[in-house]
Amino acid sequence: MKKILLFLLIISFSKSFSQYNETIRTGRPGQAIGAFSVGKNILQFQQGIDVYSFDNAEYKPFGIVSNNIIRFGIIEKIEISALIDYQYDQQKYDNETTFQSGLSNFHLGFRIHLNNQKGWVPATAFQMRLKFPKISKDYGSNNFAPIGVFVANWNLPKNMSIASNWILSYNGNDANPTGKYVLNFGFPIYQKLSGFIESYGQINNNIFQTRFDTGFAYLVNNNFQLDISSGFGNNQNVTDYFISTGISWRVLNFRK
Repeated sequence: MKKILLFLLIISFSKSFSQYNETIRTGRPGQAIGAFSVGKNILQFQQGIDVYSFDNAEYKPFGIVSNNIIRFGIIEKIEISALIDYQYDQQKYDNETTFQSGLSNFHLGFRIHLNNQKGWVPATAFQMRLKFPKISKDYGSNNFAPIGVFVANWNLPKNMSIASNWILSYNGNDANPTGKYVLNFGFPIYQKLSGFIESYGQINNNIFQTRFDTGFAYLVNNNFQLDISSGFGNNQNVTDYFISTGISWRVLNFRK
């Protein structure tokens, strides 16, 4: 692992392309993340509310997740980040309704931009975060668990884009890794309004699941964006769906 990190750092320092962008670049909406860091001394927040449920049940379970990501650029091509999720779940059984709530995820990690796009060679990045265990009574894992993401993204003509993420993650409760993918197609709609469609899925213990989502983002100004999205999946005869809305914003004061 130390050799891999050293190799990535050498690549990162080998070229001095600036990561700062005139307009905010954010992982919202959708599941895919981008190949760029936020830029040196940029503090960025990505916050959202997800509401989800399942169809194939006599009493539909119901849940809400408050998702919060904090990113800070330590140099132009490397950022550190934290993910903090707070979750609430409700499930009804006959005449009894159960509730649980608390922190469901706490991750710390980094992202390194490896190279810019050159022709059909994509812009790439590597992100690693560590999931912390025992973060609340109702949620959390028993052990620390790593989540690694390789990013390969393409800018297309007319401000369209393709983003791909290839993920290996552990749940912190067993030694079985989960392989995940995200394929995202982004496109402009009108002036500051853009949209995306996306397929994402995972495989664990030879069980494959896939889901789809779509949504819109509105760039209020260069440093502030609003978004809304929704998605669904139908796996192992169970249909799940969600709707999400959120904001992304950044602070440039530290860059001066």
